[in-house]
Amino acid sequence: MTTRSVEASAAVPLVERDLPVFQQVPGHYGRTPFFLTQDMLGGQPLEIAGGEISDKVGKPVAAPHTHEVPEIYLLMSPTPGGAVIDVVADGQTYELASPATMLIPAGTVHHFVTKEAEPGSFCLGVLLTGTGEVSVTVED
Repeated sequence: MTTRSVEASAAVPLVERDLPVFQQVPGHYGRTPFFLTQDMLGGQPLEIAGGEISDKVGKPVAAPHTHEVPEIYLLMSPTPGGAVIDVVADGQTYELASPATMLIPAGTVHHFVTKEAEPGSFCLGVLLTGTGEVSVTVED
């Protein structure tokens, strides 16, 4: 992994439009929607992918796969418990009910299946693509 330093200035906000950006991710059955990639906003040490999951109940979006970097799942829904997923990580199943987060260490074979999801439920994967320092310069 590379180390990078990213500088952002409060005087010059950066904006990305036309989101999500769809990319093919190894192990995923279709193209994955990304809301933040390493090449956006001046280069950031993370990526955020995922989306609304109410239409994915019982339909896996990926085969068991790994990433070279850690990933954090963020499971959210309009009401507590409104979304439930089974995460399979290295052969062990973990049931998550919203709101919940889970760290998937780099190299872990994983996938998840949506068991329940009310409209407005989201599962996002935050890929920790860099261990570099992020510095913000605030001008007075």
